[in-house]
Amino acid sequence: MDNLGCSLTKGESMLEGKQVRLRKIEEVDLPKLRDWRNSPYIRAYTREYRPLNMLNQNKWFSSLLIDQTNVMFVIEKKEDSELVGCCGLTYLNWKEGHGEVSIYIGDQKWQEKGYASDALQLLLNYGFCELRLHRIYAIIFEYNEASIKFFEKNKFKLEGRHREARFWDGKFHDELVYGLLEHEYLEEHI
Repeated sequence: MDNLGCSLTKGESMLEGKQVRLRKIEEVDLPKLRDWRNSPYIRAYTREYRPLNMLNQNKWFSSLLIDQTNVMFVIEKKEDSELVGCCGLTYLNWKEGHGEVSIYIGDQKWQEKGYASDALQLLLNYGFCELRLHRIYAIIFEYNEASIKFFEKNKFKLEGRHREARFWDGKFHDELVYGLLEHEYLEEHI
């Protein structure tokens, strides 16, 4: 497929959007990422079920340096370089050309400011145009209405449902699989 719709603004920080820049995770970022991942606000929407400590974080960080199936970034505000979240493409399958998008904004005070949308567009462009992926998908718990709206707004389509795959708050919930194909992305960006 011709990548006419692809363009990336690369700088020292890796990827730059209108409001945010994505840069590779540094060791100095790990305590903040640990604190965010341990917060009830984030934990309700991620697959991590264990409280994380710095040993977990350091092990995860070390794995990122050698693992070719995960590409992770911190999300920084361009205006002041403040960290506002984390995102990446995970479970990359190079043979089949797909990967899962992972994205969160670390504090509710940064919600509804466009940071996640800007970061997602950078990730999609990177995934489809640089990594030459064919499909990018998201797995969302059915009770996460904000993420469902977010991915639908960004043209992801509901592909399926994993029934009662998530146990949270005393009961089982379905996981929803949303996906976006390369040609769907490019049609929107040409």
